[in-house]
Amino acid sequence: MIPEAYLYEWRNHAPWAEMHQVEQDLILTRAIIELYSEPLFSDSFAFRGGTAMQKLFYNPPIRYSEDIDLVQIHSEPIGPAIDAIRKHLDPWLGTPKRDRKKNRVTLYYRFKSETAPTRPMHLKIEVNTGEHFTVLELQRKKLVARSEWFNGEAEVLTYKVEELLGTKLRALYQRKKGRDLLDLAMALDHFSDLDLGKIIKCFKHYMSHAGTRVTRAQFEANLSLKLNDDYFTADITALLATGATVFNIKKAEEKIRTALFTLLPGDPWKGPAEPKKKNRING
Repeated sequence: MIPEAYLYEWRNHAPWAEMHQVEQDLILTRAIIELYSEPLFSDSFAFRGGTAMQKLFYNPPIRYSEDIDLVQIHSEPIGPAIDAIRKHLDPWLGTPKRDRKKNRVTLYYRFKSETAPTRPMHLKIEVNTGEHFTVLELQRKKLVARSEWFNGEAEVLTYKVEELLGTKLRALYQRKKGRDLLDLAMALDHFSDLDLGKIIKCFKHYMSHAGTRVTRAQFEANLSLKLNDDYFTADITALLATGATVFNIKKAEEKIRTALFTLLPGDPWKGPAEPKKKNRING
């Protein structure tokens, strides 16, 4: 799909360890720009998630991300938007596999990498069709691609960084992916003017929307279990940029606990309960 020379050129913008990651990054960037150059799409869908943070708020990006997460702003039929996605992406990515679940539509584009060793790759575009609200106001951020393979730019509709981090905090609680811890810790280091109270406000609003309330103790216990899970910690290493400082997961946990968990309702977690001692029977 992309001549190898153009991938080495793009590596100046995508400092990833593997060339297939650089290829994925360029494809991802083109896809985002093409979608947000479509008037039907650009005013109706907000870009969210780890890829949104890396593409719109960091330069250069800090960690590798490979999917596009979108949120439908208004409650309306999703069909025309899916048609718009396919109009722009099918001609160069092929026909996607489509999966529809409650409040979610996902398109999977599958292709093979250009660089050896050739490997199967995919671009996943997930559209949330159930959260037609924002806690803070939306904004537009410019995304630019300058490459011999693709040149373009677009004003991308997205959330305030505190709302993006509020949904990241929700992801850290709900799923078992170390990248959520990584994203939060790096944001706390990178952005000097974050409003931590707004992050918690957004987190609580999104959890409340799903009928869930989370206390400080519950979140601390939740994360403590994950930190002892190899699957959770293994998610991080392959995502870091070439030459990045080794990520200290314990320090990241302490940073998030001090900055954010202390703003959650309730007392701190007291640690795992000690096993009950069996009564000794005399006789």
